[in-house]
Amino acid sequence: MGCRTEEDMISLLPDHLLCQILSDVPTKTAVVTSVLSTRWRTIWLSTPVLDLHNHDFPNSYAFASFISRFLYFSKGSSCLHKLKLDLRFGRPIQELRNLEFVSRYLDPSYLVTQWINNAVKLQHLDILFVHPRSVDMMPLSIYTCVTLVSLKLCNVPLAASEYVSVTCHWHLVDNVYANDVFLEKLISSCPVLEDLTVVRHGETDYNLGVLRVHSKSLKSLVVDLDGNSFKYSDEDTGKAVVIDAPRLTYLSLEDYQSTSFVISKLGLSAKVNVNVSFDMDFDTDVIDSSKRSVVGTFFTMLSTVRDMTLSGTTLQVISLYLKHEPLPQFPYLIRFHAVFYNSDLGKLPNILQSYPNLKSLVLELEEFKVNEVLVLSSSSIPECLRSSLECVEIRTPIRGAVAEIELVKYFLENSAVLKNFKMCLRRGRMNEESNILMELLRLRRCSPSCEVVVQLEELKERSCESMKRYYNFF
Repeated sequence: MGCRTEEDMISLLPDHLLCQILSDVPTKTAVVTSVLSTRWRTIWLSTPVLDLHNHDFPNSYAFASFISRFLYFSKGSSCLHKLKLDLRFGRPIQELRNLEFVSRYLDPSYLVTQWINNAVKLQHLDILFVHPRSVDMMPLSIYTCVTLVSLKLCNVPLAASEYVSVTCHWHLVDNVYANDVFLEKLISSCPVLEDLTVVRHGETDYNLGVLRVHSKSLKSLVVDLDGNSFKYSDEDTGKAVVIDAPRLTYLSLEDYQSTSFVISKLGLSAKVNVNVSFDMDFDTDVIDSSKRSVVGTFFTMLSTVRDMTLSGTTLQVISLYLKHEPLPQFPYLIRFHAVFYNSDLGKLPNILQSYPNLKSLVLELEEFKVNEVLVLSSSSIPECLRSSLECVEIRTPIRGAVAEIELVKYFLENSAVLKNFKMCLRRGRMNEESNILMELLRLRRCSPSCEVVVQLEELKERSCESMKRYYNFF
């Protein structure tokens, strides 16, 4: 804005556009614009967004005073749509409680309650709370706020309430709930809830036992429960996730702590992303019957999905399971994205036997050793390779290892209707690249219309840069 022409042009904009511009930056930055000219001196007071970090202020008193004065003296109380607060207190509030006034004025529960209640048209509430001791901080009014569109709470203690009716998107990260039952009630009492994210990584006073998600309106659910960050006692067993959401179209499960999952009424067009371990012991080749039953039931519950992504850990579970019995059939699955450990890749044909109508396959692999052997186990060619598989992509850059060529050969020689095979070639010496390409050219292709696209790895970002003009051949 140092140029006079640019300053004059911006000054011609109406107030509501200037407010919109300032709402896209943190409030601290918006306040700084007040020194540019008289035109900007009070514009920031009418922005619909308040985005603050308490560390931007010399002390808690200055932080609290700023927000309270903003809501009182500006138009903020009537036009504020988004309140985003990063509250990280380095010492207990009781150390500041020399006076009753200071105690009340700096108490997080009191402050946040006042701020939320004053923002009568609040649509987006985003609060990160880090405090040396747990306090009941959020006002009960958030459970009945009819204007909220999205609510993101991180590390926030939530008190129980008799009545809950929130019509917004919930994003819940490492919060402290009264109990599991209240969390279930919180979710099921939102009649038009469509998007829910539940994240549990840190250690808090509350340890989630069973996550129950019951919702007739939910369309997207993300569950991220990392059990590696918890210190379990002998009583911390039998953790589970129970999902009953008949309208669910997207489900992401990343859970290393739960031992069982119950998923009912998953839609036919659902997309799932699964990274679960069932608390499995991968040092053994045997799965006991009860654990096998849990794994088999889980995949049966997912058998109606159309798009599925599985992690390397989950495929380890499947690899062990296949030593005892086959997977259930997935008749509707058309896209499969898998991250394989090399030790489990040999089971790929057996897995594909369960996907008779698969059209698209994306693989991510570990790096093979140069002479590592790959044995693809299967007594017959999977049905999808004979009749439906049209696209195969190997995203991991390959460098011409024996096992990598065998994998490429398997698909090219056995896929009858394959239209596109895409792979990424690790950048190396020109003669090495040429040798790999020549070897690929010599491979027989079952599908006469199959196009092989080889991309060249980009070294800086370890991604693949398209080189079709050189390495695109039929």
